[in-house]
Amino acid sequence: MQTSRSIPLSLAAPIVFFWASGYPTGALGVAAASPFLLTAVRLTLAAAILSAIALVGRAVWPSGGAIGHSAVAGLLTHATQFGGCYGGMAAGVPASVTALVISMNPVLTAALAALLLRERLSRSRLLGLVLGVLAVLVTLGGQVAAEGEWNPAILLTLLGLLGFSAGGLYQQRYCGGIDIRSGAAVQTIAGALVIAAIAVVEDGHVTEWAQAGVAVLWLVITGSVLGVSCYLRAVAVGGAARASALFSAVPPLTAVIAWPVLGETPSLAVLLGIALATAACVLGTRAPVQAVRRI
Repeated sequence: MQTSRSIPLSLAAPIVFFWASGYPTGALGVAAASPFLLTAVRLTLAAAILSAIALVGRAVWPSGGAIGHSAVAGLLTHATQFGGCYGGMAAGVPASVTALVISMNPVLTAALAALLLRERLSRSRLLGLVLGVLAVLVTLGGQVAAEGEWNPAILLTLLGLLGFSAGGLYQQRYCGGIDIRSGAAVQTIAGALVIAAIAVVEDGHVTEWAQAGVAVLWLVITGSVLGVSCYLRAVAVGGAARASALFSAVPPLTAVIAWPVLGETPSLAVLLGIALATAACVLGTRAPVQAVRRI
């Protein structure tokens, strides 16, 4: 179902902060533990917390086909996205570059929404999509120029992007009537089971227990619990395409956090990509003129 409501700042700001802080924290985590082991622990703890919240709040749990839809959304949004991002960062993709690639989510989501859900693309949102593509291309081009070669691990990050975009659309199309609390729990459980199976065959290890523990704790609380809950709410309020456009504002804050935490000094290409991504966010989240006049 299409929506025309704008996403309020009180909901948009936490989403941007939670996701932006997650990339540098994730980089610290994969530096201290294997990526799939880290992801499995994160999702397992998050699933336990979200399930407890749903039980205490007496949320209505999905049944029948709704369980399957929630599971598919979880495999895309959680397992594919985080597995791809953490796998890429463990193989050398910087946190700031990862954030910029994932910020292309509005581009892919809006294009798929227009194709599959027949959502209309306004001129401003179309321009936002173009700027989003340019942001990622400029950043990746600058990364290749700085390192002198293409890092194939970026393909894992792109896989994470694809899962994130597809998950948002699937959520909008098939999970709209499911309680957000129980739905988030089922999605996280599904993602945890798949990643745990992969982690079993991974050569898992932990080199810095304290660092890995702090990273997982932060990722669980701000990312898997608060961040995902806010994102699902944003999808319900403004639709997948508009909710995903918020992530174009994540790279600037990620770069600010990654500079002192990880020592990743933003290059000129990254700064230009951030400027383009910010403009893409403003245009991509703008409410259609027709919708405003009807309110």
